[in-house]
Amino acid sequence: MRPTTLAKVLLTAGLLTQIPLALAQNVTFTVNTQTERKNISPLIYGFNAYADGSGRAGWDAHGGRASLEGLNLTSRRLGGNNMTSYNWENGVSNSGADFCHSSNFGVTYSTGAGWPNQQNGLAYYTPGAGLVSFHDQSLALNTFSLLQLPAAGKLPKDIQFLNPPGNCNGQQLWQSTAGASNVDTARWLTIVNDKPAAAGAVSLNPSLNDNVVYIDEELNFLIKKYGKASAAKGVKGYELDNEPDLWHLWPTYLGAGTHENLHPDLTTVAEVLQKNVSLAQTVKRMDASAKTFGPALSGYLGLYSLWSAWDGSAAHQPSDWAQYNKEPYITKSTGDRYRYNNMTFANVYLDTMKQASTTAGKRLLDVFSFHYYPQASYDQATRSQASRSLWDPQYVEPTWITQPGYGFTDGNGLQMLPKLNRAIADFYPGTKLAVTEYDFGGMYDATGAIAQADALGAFGKNGVYLATYFGDVEGYIASAFRLFRNYDGNKSVFPEISVRAVSTNNANGTVYAAVSAADPNTVHLITINRLPTALNASVQITHPVALNYVQAWGVDSSSPNVSARQVQTTLNANKFSTSLPPYSVMHFVLKP
Repeated sequence: MRPTTLAKVLLTAGLLTQIPLALAQNVTFTVNTQTERKNISPLIYGFNAYADGSGRAGWDAHGGRASLEGLNLTSRRLGGNNMTSYNWENGVSNSGADFCHSSNFGVTYSTGAGWPNQQNGLAYYTPGAGLVSFHDQSLALNTFSLLQLPAAGKLPKDIQFLNPPGNCNGQQLWQSTAGASNVDTARWLTIVNDKPAAAGAVSLNPSLNDNVVYIDEELNFLIKKYGKASAAKGVKGYELDNEPDLWHLWPTYLGAGTHENLHPDLTTVAEVLQKNVSLAQTVKRMDASAKTFGPALSGYLGLYSLWSAWDGSAAHQPSDWAQYNKEPYITKSTGDRYRYNNMTFANVYLDTMKQASTTAGKRLLDVFSFHYYPQASYDQATRSQASRSLWDPQYVEPTWITQPGYGFTDGNGLQMLPKLNRAIADFYPGTKLAVTEYDFGGMYDATGAIAQADALGAFGKNGVYLATYFGDVEGYIASAFRLFRNYDGNKSVFPEISVRAVSTNNANGTVYAAVSAADPNTVHLITINRLPTALNASVQITHPVALNYVQAWGVDSSSPNVSARQVQTTLNANKFSTSLPPYSVMHFVLKP
């Protein structure tokens, strides 16, 4: 889910202020290639399915495929609000609040499956057409496929728009041939994870008239076509639906959730836990080698108490929250209220999945997934700093989450990744971490490259397993990816072993460093200048061999194109000084 206008409300209330920048325009970066060595997961350089260009149908329009191949990305996710209601049998999904609660063929068409083959009746597409088109693209790009499965409980039966036909967000909607209201219960099908024997064997040609959609039948379809996840062409991972904290929540001025028609009752903690456990069991029964991801929460409030109004009122939380808002989930019985920065539901979920796995005799959750859309990223000054909430304890973002006295972090830095890594270590060790949607904005502004590059660096340094950007990978967003994945136009990449790299002032500039097992003597640096002015950087590298040669590529406010840069500097005892352009990201390659 993209961020709401909550930041505007808080700005009006005087809770957001301009971030003060340090007066000094100097920074020291210290790197040690022999310490804090950690493998960087290659899957953090990923994106969501529709990210090959705004409004494009498929991936070949407007040069989409060539652009994606040039980005050299590694993972793709077919997920989001429409996938919560994706009916694999005929390609229909429901947009929820994103598009007037209309049921449409947006997912299938957008994944490149073409126009529906029939506009009357229920057989709009052949079974799984959108899934096949998406995964075939992933195979062509040599990327990991993460497919989202539905769990909320209902799926749309047919195409349905406004009745009578009307206007939604300035677009005329196609009237359904069925002619009923879009909240007609007859227009929804029931999800059943495991097809009972009485209904017959799983089929590659599912019935469109049984009022049921079987998830194991959907998985069987994919396995029969591509093999299991362990096979070369198999789908590697499945996400246990999307943003259950927004299916239906306590109503605010923003509405009552994304899917209040599909899911007409307020969600509860017990319901979401049960549905995730049940769906995970089905996935593992069908394909034990597939990785499961969940619960794909929409952001901080979902991690806090499944769903909540930002005021934290008990009346604005799930009806059964009190049953879970207790130890060990609050502090692990340490008394430290900020051990997890009050992301208590994350602990509940992890512990529940661990207990269910013990009962099942197999791991049911492989990857804990969440979404991150910053509350403070609305201009250059805030966006250039906002990504620090992912990792930096010294950065206290100017939002309601960190506001003292509000009961969330109370003036402490948010530290999303370290806090969630601690939660995993405490409640379900061995679980991986994923950010399956995120976006800091700034596609047409250099601070977009700053935030995106800092996020990618933070994902690698903090052990994130998979991350998929949500939005069009274009402009300054694309340039940030290229600096990690194709900085020289020859698909040369930032290496796979993260090493110690620290800055004396992360508000001014940040550094990430890595080496490769195949070329351990070469050192790569990603440097970030968060300031609208040049930043003088002194770089000190501890490394077993002398470094004598430096190359650089970068992007700054002058252009979103990554270009080679002349570096006027001399290496002396593995130290050098350089001036980083205003609002810039640079990739330095240092060689013996």
